Amino acid sequence: MNSKDYTFYVNKIISSKSFGNSTTYANLLRYLVQCTLEEDVPKETTIATEIFAKKEFDPSQSTLIRVYVYNLRKKLKTYYQKEGLNDPILLRVPKGSYKVEFETKKKTPKESKGILSRKQILLLLGFLLLTSVIGNWMLWTNNKTVDQFSESVIWNGIFNSKKPMILVLGDLFIYREVDTSSHNEKVIRNSLINSENQLHDSLPEIGSAGYVYEPMEYSFLIRNSTEWVKDISKVLTSKNKDFNVRTVLRFGPKELPENDFMVVGMAKTLGIFKDYIEKSSVKYNPIGDTFSAKGSDTIYKPSGDAEAYHKDYAIIIKAPGPNNNAIYVFAGLWDTGASQSLKNFTNPVLIKQLESRMKTDLGEIPQFFEVFMEVNGIDRMELSSKILHVKALELD
Repeated sequence: MNSKDYTFYVNKIISSKSFGNSTTYANLLRYLVQCTLEEDVPKETTIATEIFAKKEFDPSQSTLIRVYVYNLRKKLKTYYQKEGLNDPILLRVPKGSYKVEFETKKKTPKESKGILSRKQILLLLGFLLLTSVIGNWMLWTNNKTVDQFSESVIWNGIFNSKKPMILVLGDLFIYREVDTSSHNEKVIRNSLINSENQLHDSLPEIGSAGYVYEPMEYSFLIRNSTEWVKDISKVLTSKNKDFNVRTVLRFGPKELPENDFMVVGMAKTLGIFKDYIEKSSVKYNPIGDTFSAKGSDTIYKPSGDAEAYHKDYAIIIKAPGPNNNAIYVFAGLWDTGASQSLKNFTNPVLIKQLESRMKTDLGEIPQFFEVFMEVNGIDRMELSSKILHVKALELD
């Protein structure tokens, strides 16, 4: 095969649904293939310069390239399991290398139908035995995880509460613009407008003659919302703790005194629950969509590309509700921060580390607290967090 043939298969992979619509991964695959064909296998520093425009890149201090290539391998694997199932040529990037291997797929002869051979029966029995062992191991692991949460002071407060739990998801407000002459409608999402009141207040700026603006009957959920529900559900159901799910835009304030709440989302989507951020030492600025330290000029705002390497900030708050109930808030400026702040609660290792940090810095795990953190991630994957401070919540 010549280079044009390889280019054909590369373009076929990149345009597939399994590969995803990512310019960065497309450029990375093309670059690795081209270097391989030219017999000039690149190093991490070269890839960082050519693909990510990072001229001063230290592989010992950053896993950026390794994570991207790891994800590229997964995309290729998914492609060959779906659209590329019948491709005669397989592209592989072996672990520990940035050289692309081109493997010609061998045709497998069709097996004749008939009674299972002794070898096949033994293999089947072995598979069933292995499945049983794995199933029991997973059950043991799950029980062990539950025990780890049972040791958590914070989670025990949630498990032992007599009040019902409601999980509230921050959702995105959308509205319609109606042309009164043609009756054509346009659905609009404006990041600066996150409620019906804000829409009304913004009409002098966004409104045009001959158009009517009104909220939609539904909202948009953030992509990671399903993960938030899954992570919380796994912990709560392990202790038979029931809960209901609401979205902020469909939340009724009358429910506030009668329930405990876990509220997850970007700070700008939290509605009335943004007030609980104001109870902390961190201030949220909705205009710039930033956090800042009260009494300080320090401003915290996200940086980087949300679909590639980026930095976010998040805050966890446990505050008292209006009727001796508890309000837990997990807020990020982007959804990355919201996801990782919640992960610090729902991951048994991270919640243990968080409680240990509280004991070290505060001498105890306070009844009400705030945790401010920096979150780093790549393409909303491989997230990591660094706790900037833990404090007891100062109540009025």
